[in-house]
Amino acid sequence: MLTVKDKYLYKDGKRFFYLADTCWGALGSIDMPDWRYYLDTRKAEGFNTIQINILRQWDSSLPIREPFAITNHEDGTYEYDFTKINESYFDNAVKMLEEMQKRDMVPALVLLWGNFVPDTWMSRFVKNNTMPFEQIKPYITYAVNKFKRFHPIWIVSGDVGFTDKEGQKKDPAIKYYREVIETAQSVDNEDLYTFHINGESTEVPEDLAKKADIFFYQSGHGYTGQATAYTIPQKMRKLSYEGPIVDSELCYEGLTKMGAPTNERYSAFDVRRAAWPAVLSGADAGLGYGCFGIWPWKDTARTEEKLKSNFNVQLIPYDWRDCLKFRGAKDMGFIKDFISEYASNGLVPIDEPVKDDLEIRAAQNNKYIFIYLPTAGIINFNDLEITVNECKIIDLHERRVIQGEVKNNVLQMPPVVEDELVIVKK
Repeated sequence: MLTVKDKYLYKDGKRFFYLADTCWGALGSIDMPDWRYYLDTRKAEGFNTIQINILRQWDSSLPIREPFAITNHEDGTYEYDFTKINESYFDNAVKMLEEMQKRDMVPALVLLWGNFVPDTWMSRFVKNNTMPFEQIKPYITYAVNKFKRFHPIWIVSGDVGFTDKEGQKKDPAIKYYREVIETAQSVDNEDLYTFHINGESTEVPEDLAKKADIFFYQSGHGYTGQATAYTIPQKMRKLSYEGPIVDSELCYEGLTKMGAPTNERYSAFDVRRAAWPAVLSGADAGLGYGCFGIWPWKDTARTEEKLKSNFNVQLIPYDWRDCLKFRGAKDMGFIKDFISEYASNGLVPIDEPVKDDLEIRAAQNNKYIFIYLPTAGIINFNDLEITVNECKIIDLHERRVIQGEVKNNVLQMPPVVEDELVIVKK
């Protein structure tokens, strides 16, 4: 069971660095043998959490199981009867969570995604009917009772903003999610709660924020918004938020760079370029990784599993088997191992360590100073007002440690092709 103390999560009294893979469509889409193989792979890479949508993921491949009685229409829309819960769906979900439990992995479960709520930004894309307000309490009561023995992190909302913008209205979302969290906490007041909000945003109504134990944000997938990986935790700390901060949705490896001038996919380097600045800027409670093919569970072995027409990105996803070969997951495991070795007692961000290059991020603890450079180069340690005689450099593409060369308090150019982490021992 997870607990919170100050800025960090703990499990059995030990610091727990939240490292989640994102598999939103798991409960509706995955056969048990594939689920076991997937879990074993992610466990070996260092993941301790899987982020899962309890209900059907709106922008994924067609599922093989449905949570409620369903009517499919000829135009591609579908309608749930929310009064008729499909017991076999939830019984199978229990078996899937039992497999996680065997591997000592924590489920982070979304209670109600935004496509089931009126007037969200998804409204113009989704094919399903929204959940009647009066059905929230019986559904949430049932789901929380069903899964609380697994001590999940309850993610109250799914990709929903609480402001009137981007085609969404805040009042229905506030009304719905107030009902969700109040109902859930009346059934399970021991486990942890958080919200999954729109990318690049921080706004959660005060009364709802007070009920949450962790602040989740997503630096997300916008081409021009990647700096929010570090600006959002900086903002939250300046607003005196003292709890754990997690960038729960980094740019997904292999996904379209949304809003980019040309069709491009995020690479492992792009993921690192968001993850390291996030961790060094205050989001050192954990990270959420994802890749384009796992979260919608694209399975090319199933000819019937075609993407729905409302799929909201330009490029097609990879088969989930290919996704398990992507290197970004191992890069995230490397960050978790790094935190365990060098920063288990926490980090203190250093704001603007190099004023003319805001992408260079830094943090420190009582033993070390850590500096992330997204592009290999020189560092004048005078900018950080420190004197350095020697340091180590981690080539993050190769995951190798090399000795830094320092002349006149300036770190010389290392033989690093992509990004690097500089470690200065105090």
